[in-house]
Amino acid sequence: MTLYYYIARKFVFSVVRIQIAMFAILLLVVTNDVIRFLSERGVDAKVYIQLISVTIPEYLSDIFPLVVLLGSMFTFLGLSRSSELVIVRASGISALKMLLAPTIVTILIGLVTIAAWNPILAATIRKTSDIRAEYTGTGGSQMSISREGLWLRQTGENNNFIIQARNSSRSGEVLYGVRFHEFATDGDLVRRIEATRAELQPGAWKLFNATQWRFLDKNLFETADIRPYPEIVLATDLTSERILSSFAAPKTISVWNLPAFIDQLNASGFSAMRHEVFLQSQYATPLMLVAMMLIGAAFSLKHVRFGNVGVMALLAVLSGFLLYTVKNVAESLGQAQEVPVLLATWAPPLAAALFALAFVLHLEDG
Repeated sequence: MTLYYYIARKFVFSVVRIQIAMFAILLLVVTNDVIRFLSERGVDAKVYIQLISVTIPEYLSDIFPLVVLLGSMFTFLGLSRSSELVIVRASGISALKMLLAPTIVTILIGLVTIAAWNPILAATIRKTSDIRAEYTGTGGSQMSISREGLWLRQTGENNNFIIQARNSSRSGEVLYGVRFHEFATDGDLVRRIEATRAELQPGAWKLFNATQWRFLDKNLFETADIRPYPEIVLATDLTSERILSSFAAPKTISVWNLPAFIDQLNASGFSAMRHEVFLQSQYATPLMLVAMMLIGAAFSLKHVRFGNVGVMALLAVLSGFLLYTVKNVAESLGQAQEVPVLLATWAPPLAAALFALAFVLHLEDG
């Protein structure tokens, strides 16, 4: 037990040291990017500090699997250089038993990442987007989902529309049970249109079986001009892609709230595949980190005695990048519904972990 605690402690210290070093590097990169972004906008220093503070967590999250890989490598390289690894192996403890403690620690780190770090990360990503949108003036159209249906904001030069619909087609090109509320630039309600169906065509919404309320003055409903129309065409610059992309990005939603958001998307008729893939990817985080840890260990357990330390370290890093690439490709296929979601999110880290274990067993036998 003492040995396992010792290896686990060295692994944690290695991960922490590497994370601090990565934080220092990222701080320089993010600071330079923020300065270039805000330098011509004449803002206070506190805005610089705020934007830097909320931007760094996303970068730290992206590189953390690499940090775990490097932490595993440095841990077992240190044990090998100090001959501790030789002593442990001579005492009859196998390489698999030595990997037990780092594996447990990595799983715990992955669980903490899902349960505690993910909500913080989602909040910082939203705050980063809000700050940048404030200084770039990019608002555009925005979609939200509630129990009452879906809401879409369409902005233009002379007017704005708030669109409410009971549900939608999965592509967002057809809305059912719709209400269009048109506001002037000063915020006054100009008209309301109710229709059984609205179809998005190139450059226009086409409303069917519509009733229009045109409000003539502040005393809205008493002086409204109410007329039915079989069809109404409203100009728009929206596209199906813009509507779907205007949903909250999966990474901006806490993993605790994401299942409910997916249910709302499905109930509204939209495809929630992108969010489902992201959710399963988050659930697979502990396995992904374990795979990275095993890759680092597989290339570090025996190679010091045989030399080629630099080559083996390079191979470990390249293997980590390969896993990251395969994971992204598999998730893209999952979002495109070419492969099942569970296969797209869980298969790459599981396969990588099994390959790493096979390599460790090969070194053990050889």
